Amino acid sequence: MNDAWPEMVDGWELARSQGRETYRMRLANNVTVFAIWEAAAGAGRVKARVGSSGLGRELTCSRVDFRDREAFWTAAWCVVEMAANLPLFEGAAESSADSLVRERVAGCVEVDAESLTFTLVSGRRMTVVLSGEQAADLSRGIEAAGRAAVSS
Repeated sequence: MNDAWPEMVDGWELARSQGRETYRMRLANNVTVFAIWEAAAGAGRVKARVGSSGLGRELTCSRVDFRDREAFWTAAWCVVEMAANLPLFEGAAESSADSLVRERVAGCVEVDAESLTFTLVSGRRMTVVLSGEQAADLSRGIEAAGRAAVSS
């Protein structure tokens, strides 16, 4: 089954239809998160379902529509973070979403305010986007590891 969506935006698959933007993120644990923005109404909602097609059991859904895009996207990313930490659901095969990548980094790591970009030895480039809090945690962890390495 070819399930390709027409566009990719910030890691989300996007399909547009008659004033509606439907964003989909399929996770490796067989959970699919949908973020649906109705442009004409200026409102959006977020939901997560079991199954890569999004037709399975609903795990969570926003109880009210979000009236501004910032709150909408904050909620969407919160649902992705929550869903990404769930185990693979029993009886489900791992979804077609990219899973764990374990490969050596070739050369330097590009560091931006909230992202790290690696070039892997296969030539594939990978960018990891972090929230401000995650970037601060990473920075503290690197500093602590550096101090431990110097003292030993």
